[in-house]
Amino acid sequence: MKRFLTAMAIGILAGLFLAGPALAAGELATAVVVPGGPIVVDGKQVDVPVRIIDENGQPVVRALVRLMVPVTFMGAEKNEIVAEATTNDSGKAILQFAPSQAGQVNANVVFWGAHGYAQSEAVVAFDVKRAVFAYTPEPVGLQAWWARSYLILVPVAGIWMAYLFVLRLIVGLRRAGERPRSPGHAPS
Repeated sequence: MKRFLTAMAIGILAGLFLAGPALAAGELATAVVVPGGPIVVDGKQVDVPVRIIDENGQPVVRALVRLMVPVTFMGAEKNEIVAEATTNDSGKAILQFAPSQAGQVNANVVFWGAHGYAQSEAVVAFDVKRAVFAYTPEPVGLQAWWARSYLILVPVAGIWMAYLFVLRLIVGLRRAGERPRSPGHAPS
C-alpha cells in the first residue's frame, strides 16, 4: 500500500509538472492564433488579427491581449508592450502596430490568462521595409510654394544698403570738414 501511494503521489506530481500551472489551478489551456508568415510593413501602421481559443476550440471572450516587442535601451534588453486589445464575442481582437525601425521584428502576442483561462502566447513576425514615423514634420522657413531661397537676399540686401547709406553719410561729413561729435561734448 505504501508503494502504491508513493507511486500515485509521484504520478500526480509528474502530471502537474508536465501539464503546467493550468492544470494545477483548474484553468483551461488557451491558444493564441496569429497570422502565419511575416507581416510586411511599408511605412504604415498595420493591423494584426488575433484570436484566443480555449482547449475545446471555444473563443475566449473579453481577453486582454498584448503585443510585445523586444527592445534594447542603454544595454538592457526587455519586451515592451506596444499594443493591446480586448477580444470580442468571437474571441477576436485587432492589435495595431507601427514599428519605428526597419528590419525583421519577432513580436510576442501574449494573453496572460484570466477568468479561469491559462496564459498563452504566440510569435508573429514582421518584415519592416520602411518604418512608421510618429509624425510628419511641417515645412519650415522658406519651403512654402510661394517662397524661394533667393528671398533671403531681400533682408540681407536691405541691411547692407542701410550700412552703406550710413557709411556714405559719415564719409560725406568728414569730407565737408566737420567731425561727428560724441554726445555730451560742447562745440569748441
